[in-house]
Amino acid sequence: MAEKAELRSRVYAVLSTAFSSPREGMGASGAPQAAVLVLREATRALAVPVPEGALAAIEGAGRHATMNLAQGGADELEVEYNRLFVGPGAPRVYPYESLYRDSTGLVMGPSVGEVLQAYRRAGLAINTAFKDLPDHVAVELEFMSRLCCEEARAESAGRVDLVLRLKQEQRSFLDAHLATWLPAMCERVIRETSSALYRGVAEIAATFVGWDRERLDAEQLSGVEAGA
Repeated sequence: MAEKAELRSRVYAVLSTAFSSPREGMGASGAPQAAVLVLREATRALAVPVPEGALAAIEGAGRHATMNLAQGGADELEVEYNRLFVGPGAPRVYPYESLYRDSTGLVMGPSVGEVLQAYRRAGLAINTAFKDLPDHVAVELEFMSRLCCEEARAESAGRVDLVLRLKQEQRSFLDAHLATWLPAMCERVIRETSSALYRGVAEIAATFVGWDRERLDAEQLSGVEAGA
């Protein structure tokens, strides 16, 4: 059903924003609470076993960060995001696929070319305003959100062939890329972060991506594709 694809698109979009710099979304007043609202409603409707404690942690940590900032304190989310993913110095957690999948141990490894090919096959390109790497976790999550959104539109238009192709694109991208490394990255976030918000986001991301991969693989095995 188009509704399921739309709900999945929303979850991927929220997770993409959560793994982006707080200046681009989660750092805004009320943004974590709004994200939790989307995640809670969508995952319940989809029957995804997301821990309620993780949702509550994001909500509470976001509220505390907003209050601290309003009182003249440091931007807690920005500080922790930079410590985890950016630096200065070596990040605690690298948010790039190539550093988990490629034997070179360097960014912009061979897997980046495969990721860019997947984007091009779907007729998508990275916004020129985006200054990070194409295999950043936020970009890959946004790509999945776009594919799910296109699936929802195709379902509504009754374009069965396009729905099947988009489902295959999603399945292939998860199997070859996002689902192969995101769980390991999320484990590192949970281990390294001092923020309940990023711990909760990592728990939900790992749960949701694993659930979505299993769902798509099960659909393929059962022959249920369009109208699922």
